[in-house]
Amino acid sequence: MTEMQLAYSLLRAALDGSKPYLGIDPPDVGHWWSLFRLLQHNHVAAFCYGAAAAAGAPRQVLMPWLAEHEKAVGWHRYQEQVQQEIVGAMAKHGIETLVLKGTHVAQYYPRPEEREFGDLDLYFYDRHDEADRVAREELTVEVSNDAHHHSKYNYRGVTVESHYDFVNTHYPPSNRRYEALLKGLAPTPTFEVLFLMRHMACHFASSRITLRDLLDWTLTCRALQEQVDWEQVQEAVDIYGMTAFVSALDGVAERQLGYRPPLRSTEGPDNVGNIRHLERDIVYGSPETADKHTDGLARLGWKLRRWKAQAWKRRMVFCDSEPALLFASLTSHAEKPHSILHKM
Repeated sequence: MTEMQLAYSLLRAALDGSKPYLGIDPPDVGHWWSLFRLLQHNHVAAFCYGAAAAAGAPRQVLMPWLAEHEKAVGWHRYQEQVQQEIVGAMAKHGIETLVLKGTHVAQYYPRPEEREFGDLDLYFYDRHDEADRVAREELTVEVSNDAHHHSKYNYRGVTVESHYDFVNTHYPPSNRRYEALLKGLAPTPTFEVLFLMRHMACHFASSRITLRDLLDWTLTCRALQEQVDWEQVQEAVDIYGMTAFVSALDGVAERQLGYRPPLRSTEGPDNVGNIRHLERDIVYGSPETADKHTDGLARLGWKLRRWKAQAWKRRMVFCDSEPALLFASLTSHAEKPHSILHKM
């Protein structure tokens, strides 16, 4: 089996509790190390630890893998504590908090503590300015406003993003209409699916999504299946140009994780090709993302090369024309120059 096939096999086994299939020739120590690092880069190493142990991974690999698992579990608990403190501080001022993505999606996992976290994403409806003031005065943190989409600060070691809106309304242009759709639905199950879908689509178009994103999508749709208005979701998929992306994404979920969200599938060779392409892109990313840690003018040059190379992704997820997307991107960066150096 290829490294990619082994990664998907471990992920599915971790999800349904089955024994991973490793092919006729089980991986040797070197392959296990490579697989461990690959799952780390996809933010699902902790989730797959039990499956790796059940598959007979060698001890010299399992010990650091166990450490990775325990680190993720401890960070999950700590981040939840920090989240409660922030929510509590906001509540004292009558500010309602809606938790987005990570800590919220974790509830749909078989073992929530194994869902690896990055930033803490919070939304305060139309009171984000007040929320930033509370963060400065009561949490005594420095709040950065360098991005269009959210302010940002570090509280007790946790990076917090205080969202002005659910999606970046500066790019792509169609996000302004999508934002209005989300605000009319929040915080219903249909909103959750529509928000997660657009968030993934935008990340896919600009850089990549990972196995953690695939797992988030699959588990959220499965948990909320009976509560979501899937006709409204399908309508949004079609209107906003995400048909090819979502159809391929659901195809990957079905092939690799055994569950398909109840959305219409696009049939034909193009969709089969998109599924295979997406399966690999999820695990490895695209070649043009390899040098993302460059700085200065080299980073600007890398972003321009990536823009050109990622055109096929934008066609899969946006209804906006290429000239409109380019103009919106340049305008957005001109208004917030710091965003050019954003590590994404």
